Amino acid sequence: MTETAFGALLIILAGALARRQGIIARDDGPLLVRVVINLALPPLIFLILVRADLHASLLLVPVAGFALHFILLGIVTVSTRLWGMERPRAGALIVATAVGNTGFFGLPLIAASGSGFSLPAAVMYDSLCTGIITWTSTVAIADAYGRHDEAPRPSIAAGLMAFLRLPPNWALAAGLAVNLAGLDTPAIVERPFEILGAATLPLTMLYAGLMIEFRGLRRIWAEVSYVVVMRLGVATLLGVAIAEAFRFRDDVFNTVVIMAAMPTAMMSLVIGTRSGLRSDVLAGAVVVTTLLSTLTLPAWRAVLL
Repeated sequence: MTETAFGALLIILAGALARRQGIIARDDGPLLVRVVINLALPPLIFLILVRADLHASLLLVPVAGFALHFILLGIVTVSTRLWGMERPRAGALIVATAVGNTGFFGLPLIAASGSGFSLPAAVMYDSLCTGIITWTSTVAIADAYGRHDEAPRPSIAAGLMAFLRLPPNWALAAGLAVNLAGLDTPAIVERPFEILGAATLPLTMLYAGLMIEFRGLRRIWAEVSYVVVMRLGVATLLGVAIAEAFRFRDDVFNTVVIMAAMPTAMMSLVIGTRSGLRSDVLAGAVVVTTLLSTLTLPAWRAVLL
């Protein structure tokens, strides 16, 4: 994982340099996201599930993810009240801390890191935990804490429908169906899927580089520092405790812990900004935790796993 995380850091910096040099514009970021969601990530998920040795314990993986989410929600909600924050700032802190980037960052990172992890567990964690949390809990928190103006905000029902229409979820269903049916995927299909799936991590890291913006971080250093400690530190330790409580072992244990240690989810910025939360806090949390996670993830693996 150390080599993969360092490679991810270099690609992020390459994306930032490309934007600075005018090779790629910040406005090109949404295109990269669409390519990842519609073309790169679905083949990766499909192949992982088709090749997986599925077992019943994997069903507990998303439950562990939900447990982590609600514990973090409780801790951060109490912290913001003690801090005396206004609601848009408090909501941004809660959203930035309680959901990790397990899809755009975690899944491709684990897929590229080789042995020691369970790819099916990573898919289950992201699709059946983070994906659902993103369009339920995150939307509800953003709506409750955001400014109540006339700007359109996504509803939970609309968000869930959008979630179900995402191609990665079709790939999840198709991969499970093919695996359980015992069907073989021909090489003429597998090879293009492998090539497309391998593009997920570099495209996502290029997008992260495009989004890097350090101006104004000094004004929100306290909030961003809190998110860094909670998201990259406390969440990891909670992940270890939860994985132990669920009696996960070996690759599944490692996967749950590392998924718990992921940086702030990028979709938190999108949903939170639309609902009127503090976009500077959300953007700062996404950028700083993503950059630092390329250092903390290998460190946590070396120490804990």
